[in-house]
Amino acid sequence: MAAPPGRVFEVLRDPSGYPAWWPGARALGGGRLGFPGLPPMRAATSGVRPGVGLFVRIQGRTRTGRRLAGHVEWYLEGFKEGTVVSVISNLETGRPWSPRRVLRFRAGMRDALVALKSRVS
Repeated sequence: MAAPPGRVFEVLRDPSGYPAWWPGARALGGGRLGFPGLPPMRAATSGVRPGVGLFVRIQGRTRTGRRLAGHVEWYLEGFKEGTVVSVISNLETGRPWSPRRVLRFRAGMRDALVALKSRVS
C-alpha cells in the first residue's frame, strides 16, 4: 500500500469503523458487527502496537448457538514508500468449517485488504 504504517494503523485500530471501508461489513447496533460469512459478533482491540499492528478479539454465537471466539491479527510492515499488511485469523467455532466456507471467509479477507488499500491510498 502506498501509505505509511501509521496511516494504515489509524484505519485498523477501531473495529467500529470497519463497516466504512470493509465490503459487506455492517454495524448492527449494541456494539455488534457483522462480517461477510460470519455471525454477528463483538470486536475489540487488544495487543496494540501503534504503527506495527494489533489484535482484534472476536466473540459471538452462531445461528445454532455455538460459540464463536478468537482473534484477527493485523501486522504492518513499512516497505519502500508504503506498507505491507498481513492478516492472521484464529477463529474457533466448535466444529470444522466446510471447504466452501473457508474459501468464502478467505475471499472476504482479501476483499477487506483490497478495500483497505483503496481507503488509505
